[in-house]
Parts: sequence; structure tokens; C-alpha cells
Amino acid sequence: MNGTTKTKAGAASAASAKDVVDRSKTKDISSSSSSSSSSSSTEVESKISTELYFISCVVGIYIFYLLYGIYQEQINALKFGEKGLVFGKYTAFLLAIQSFVNYASAKVYQVATREGPDKTPFHEYGFSSLLIVISTFLSNTAIRYISYPTQVLAKSCKPIPVLLMGVFFYRRKYPISKYFIVAIITLGVSLFMFPSSSKKSNKSNPTEDDGLVMYGNLILLLSLLLDGIIGPFQENYVKKYSPTSNSMMLNTNLWNTIFMTAIVFINGELFEAIDFLFTYPEIFSTIAVFCITSALGQHFIFMTTKRFGALNCTTITTTRKFLSILVSIFWFGHPLSQLQWLSIGMVFSGLGLDVYQSYLKKSPSKEKKVE
Repeated sequence: MNGTTKTKAGAASAASAKDVVDRSKTKDISSSSSSSSSSSSTEVESKISTELYFISCVVGIYIFYLLYGIYQEQINALKFGEKGLVFGKYTAFLLAIQSFVNYASAKVYQVATREGPDKTPFHEYGFSSLLIVISTFLSNTAIRYISYPTQVLAKSCKPIPVLLMGVFFYRRKYPISKYFIVAIITLGVSLFMFPSSSKKSNKSNPTEDDGLVMYGNLILLLSLLLDGIIGPFQENYVKKYSPTSNSMMLNTNLWNTIFMTAIVFINGELFEAIDFLFTYPEIFSTIAVFCITSALGQHFIFMTTKRFGALNCTTITTTRKFLSILVSIFWFGHPLSQLQWLSIGMVFSGLGLDVYQSYLKKSPSKEKKVE
């Protein structure tokens, strides 16, 4: 009798234990399913957040730099008074204001985000900033003699000076495809900048305008050459000290402000420019939008570089420059020949191939991002 009772008790106990195990398994499965669902949901939300952030960066770069281009062209196109005075001739004064606004916006960002101190010695930014000042001064001066689309197209062609500097000064070797790309870009720019050279050669007496356009093209090409020199100097202190993108913007623009202010005092622009502003205060709003869009555009470029890498940023800015040219052509009515339209296509086809090659060499996931 006792044996039967013990057997029944053991069976009951085993059944109870099995029930507990089954419940435990059910809970584990439920918990695992819930965890998997939660993880999947988080990944989807993270992906959506990243995509929205990328879209906001693209929209920011497009909007602010398109506006920047329009107002930059207006500064050089709007005429005031009976003599048709243009504020764009005060290039150094305008760039000094622009550099200061860029510096101020970077400083505000530094304080707002409590960004740590920059380990890069301040003087390290000096020489590259001087080159940037000269390059920017030349390219902005060129707009007084050539069209804005010409300036944007030429300044888009940084692969040319980069390759020249790499070959002749750093003894670097490039694949044949790189030379092919640069050849396409060079030919396209040449056809755009000198579309009617054959017609002009038939003239016995070139006009003054022809000479001014040639002068504008030459100083623009010099500006492009300086762009190729700037890169290696920036690479040196970036590799050595790893400054944040905002620190680079802050210190570079502080140096730019110092250099441009010195130029303003040396060339005597200061009082003339101030007198112009007080005589024709309606130009204030145009200058303000020009400077603010420049600063905000720079921030979006740095945000894109930090989050998505330099390669994605290059792709965005390349397409943005193409759109800037189209907006300028249709907004301000710049007449273009069929050959010039073809040359624009050649330049951006070359730039597109250059970007595509970069994607093939380095996947976005492995690309080093600027912190």
C-alpha cells in the first residue's frame, strides 16, 4: 500500500516538474520572441533615423549652397546709383565678413555641444589658411570678369590639381583610369572656358572684354592650382592631431578673418566699403543671406562627413555643383552654346567616374570618418 502511494506521489511529482519545465520553456520562447521583436524594431527605427539624417544633410547642403550661389552672384550683379556701382568689387571686405560669420557659427556650435579643446597647435592652421584665403580671394575676384557657372565648373575640378601635385611633387603613381578621368575633365573645362577661341583668333583687334575674360579665367585657374596644394598641408595636421571637423572650421576661419582683415586695411577697402553700405543699405540683406548660408552650408558638409564619410559628402557636393550651374544659367539667363552644354556634361561625367572609382576602392562601411 505504501509502495503504491509512493509510486503515485513520485508520478505526481514528476508530472509537476514536467509542467514547471514546460512553463519555463514557454516563457523562454516568449521572452526570446519578444527580445527578437524588440531588437528588430530597434534596428528598423535606427535605419529610418539614419536615412532621415542623411536626407536632411543632402537637403541642407543643396538648399544653403544654392542660395549661397544665387546671393553671391547678386552681390556681383546688382548695380547701385547713377554710376552703376557694384559691391562685389570689395572682395576682401566681403570675405572678411564671411569668414567671421563662419567662425562665429563654429564657436556657437562648440559652446552648445560642449566640444572638447582642440589639440592642434593654432599655428598649424596658419599656412593652409593663407592658401585658402588667396585661393578664395582669386576665385571671388574672377566672378567680376567671368560668369558664375564658369567659376563653379572650374572649382569643381579638384582632381586636376590633386593629380598634378601628386605626380610632380609627391612622386605618386596613379592608375591609367585616373589620367583618363582628368583628361576628360580638363578638356571639358577648356571647351567651356574658351568656347570661341577659334572665332576670336580671326579678330585683328580683340576687345577689352575679351582681355578681361581671359584675365578672369587665368586667376581662376591659379585658384584651382592652389586648391591642389592646400589638401596635403591639411592632411599633415589632421593625421598628426586628429582635430574635429568643427575645430577645423573654427580655427581655419579665425585665421581667414585675420588675413582678410589685414588685406582690407592694406588695400584701403575698409572705408570705401563701409561708405558703400551706408549709402546703399539695401545691400545689407543680400550680404547677410550670403554669409549665413555659407556658414550653415559648411556645417551641413561637416555633419555629412562626420556621420557618412568624405566619399558620400563628395558625391553630394558634386551633384550640388551641377545643380548650382543649372540654377545660375536659368535664374540669371546666362547664354550657353551647344559646345558649352557638352563640356558641362563631360566635366561632370568625369567627376562622376572619379567618385564611382572611389566607391569601388573603398566601401562606405570601411571608410574612415571624421569625428
